[in-house]
Amino acid sequence: MSHGCTGEKKTSWPEVVGKPAKEAVEVIKKDFPEADIHVLPSGSPVTLDFRTDRVRVFLDTVVRTPVAELEPEGNKSSWPELVGKSLKEAMEVILKDKPNAIIQVLTPFDPETREFHPNRVRIFIDTVSDTPVVG
Repeated sequence: MSHGCTGEKKTSWPEVVGKPAKEAVEVIKKDFPEADIHVLPSGSPVTLDFRTDRVRVFLDTVVRTPVAELEPEGNKSSWPELVGKSLKEAMEVILKDKPNAIIQVLTPFDPETREFHPNRVRIFIDTVSDTPVVG
């Protein structure tokens, strides 16, 4: 892996682990302007092909309180205790409390649509979880 040798492109960014996604993307774009950057939830399925212009950035930490769109009174409808937890942990807790939940995971780059889904719980994640690498 190259990390600053003259004439060679940088191929990994360990320094962005733990940083917000937008900050990580800025750092990568500065080092590799032509990068095709894909921001994904940690654990997302990905293709196995290798591309010299692609950098995948995986995110994991819940950054906003997940809220159920419609819950009868008395049922749990928000999970503020999950802010700062991993996506996996958050999904487990929500599905335990609301087994019929349809969980939608959103990164800072995903659009937040306004249509109504009665069982939807959105989990907003940020914070880079793994070293982004070219591939």
